[in-house]
Amino acid sequence: MDPEYYAVVAMLVTPKIADWKVKFSEFKELTKAAGYIIVGEISQFRQSPSSAFLFGKGKVEEIKRLAEERGAGTIIVWNELKSIQKLNLERSIGLRVIDRYELVLEVFQRNAGDKLSKMQIELAYLEKLIPYFKLRERVLHGSKDKPFFKAGGEYGWVPKVAWLRRRRSKLLKEIEAELNKKVTEIKKRKDLGFKIVTIIGYYNAGKTSLFNALTGENKLVSPQPFTTLSSKYSRLRGTGNVLLVDTIGFASDLNPKIISSFRVNLEDMTEAHLLLWVIDISEEDSILEMKIKATTEILKKTGLLEKPVIVVANKIDLVKNTLNTRLEFLKNTLYKYAGTEYKIVAVSAKTNTHLEDLINTILEAC
Repeated sequence: MDPEYYAVVAMLVTPKIADWKVKFSEFKELTKAAGYIIVGEISQFRQSPSSAFLFGKGKVEEIKRLAEERGAGTIIVWNELKSIQKLNLERSIGLRVIDRYELVLEVFQRNAGDKLSKMQIELAYLEKLIPYFKLRERVLHGSKDKPFFKAGGEYGWVPKVAWLRRRRSKLLKEIEAELNKKVTEIKKRKDLGFKIVTIIGYYNAGKTSLFNALTGENKLVSPQPFTTLSSKYSRLRGTGNVLLVDTIGFASDLNPKIISSFRVNLEDMTEAHLLLWVIDISEEDSILEMKIKATTEILKKTGLLEKPVIVVANKIDLVKNTLNTRLEFLKNTLYKYAGTEYKIVAVSAKTNTHLEDLINTILEAC
């Protein structure tokens, strides 16, 4: 395997970061999903990040030594790095450095099969790459690469950055065209009397399994995160005018730039008559709470928290003996972060348990 795929994962923990162990554990799962082999992990506790390196200088040296000892080719940082921090870390450690933003996009990229998903991923990459590339070229080459005469005194990195910006503008126009097409399609469906019910929730909550169970479809189900990037439509079984939509999963601390890049996917959520918020009821309290909090934050940022919602407590086949306790915890946690007492329907998409109850609840809400 390419040495680049042997990675050291690192995290700076500040007092503002709650449940850091849970988040770091999830981060390591994402790292594996992107194809990396973790050969070392390291964390540092500081009151605030270093503006130059994120980590303290001593910790940077420790990361470098660990990477050398374990044969790592990449350093993957949980925190989102500023351009100057990323550049300084790469120059100090001598290895490729990526952060959580880039890691999530790498996972997306592994699962992207359609043109639109690939365009949206590229756009999100460019939002991160342009300021970094501009800084990198200016610091490393700017003083040595000043062209003469026809370039008007600009540094050599300027045409490169200009090309990236033109590429971003082109992608924005193409995605805007797809968005307009999506809006037109949704409007036609609504005019024809269709009710749109969109499935949302954290990745690996069982959204696609539920979609298949409710529609009779056989879409790919995988334990890997973010296997659904493009929305899938199908009729709710037993109905003629209810369309179910399976959409991209959420994750904690998703950068708004990533969310905004997937505007076409968001349209399926914002135009829905009803949202099905799927939650894995079998998860430990700390993980369940972290995921509910993260999903609620995304719903608030996107204005989706005001829409009608049914909460689907999935995977009850895994908690038969503690179901009532789990549901009580779920109810209280939802109220804690969303401030609403949602209708909760407990099901198992895997065993088809209580799916008729869910269908009836959906029809009543529509």
